[in-house]
Amino acid sequence: MRIDPKYFNTFLLIVAVVAASLIAYFIVSNRVAEKSDFKQRMFAQDSLQTTWWNNVQSGDSVKVADYEGTYIVLDLWSNWSDASLRSHTELAKIKSQYPDEVQVLAAAVGLQKKEVEQYIQEHQFPFHFVAGSRQFSEFNMPGLPVQFVYDRQLDLRHVFLGYSDDSQYDSLRVLIKNGTR
Repeated sequence: MRIDPKYFNTFLLIVAVVAASLIAYFIVSNRVAEKSDFKQRMFAQDSLQTTWWNNVQSGDSVKVADYEGTYIVLDLWSNWSDASLRSHTELAKIKSQYPDEVQVLAAAVGLQKKEVEQYIQEHQFPFHFVAGSRQFSEFNMPGLPVQFVYDRQLDLRHVFLGYSDDSQYDSLRVLIKNGTR
């Protein structure tokens, strides 16, 4: 089959558009599957509860299980992620609304200690800041921010990947309200 030369450029454009569409579809599909697999894997295991996290400011180590009896948000973040800052702002609101019921472990990823200390000084969020680069790699997390929400009995209740909008924290507020009645 031969293509008339006057239609050749149009034919190439159509092929390019179809190929680009297929590539985009498979990339998005793969990313969605990756996130879904990650969530399932995190709900199936409980090793994040007993993993030690090095405290940035004091040098000691903590683990999620140390905060049993409160709601715990383990938040992996980085200062280059605008979504992380927006997420921290929402978490700070929740922490101030429920100061005795919620603990936030903010695990910095890919940052030097000095960068984390500067971030802490600049924003004054009421969190426990820990180092999280090793755990981020170890658990093969699909991006930042990533948040794990544990109830008072240390059961993993939610895994948030990324930051879509403030409403994603409504489930945390509902969990806390229902648990404090």
